[in-house]
Amino acid sequence: MSLQTFVTLLVIGILVGLTVTLTGQNKKAGLPVNLVIGAAGSFLGWFVYHQISRTAIEVLFAIGGSLLLLWLIRLIKK
Repeated sequence: MSLQTFVTLLVIGILVGLTVTLTGQNKKAGLPVNLVIGAAGSFLGWFVYHQISRTAIEVLFAIGGSLLLLWLIRLIKK
């Protein structure tokens, strides 16, 4: 992981933690805890993406294609 990626993930995670605190969705935890959880979540998401990125994209496209085809067939039958 490059320094730029590290800083970007850290900033994104902190912004998400700040947003959660400001919107009042997790007030019990408090700002510092939300910032840490947000940062940790961004790193976790990055890690998971890099572990299964190709497979995940293929699965998402397969799901999307299936849903689209089912929707089209339902639309045609009406």
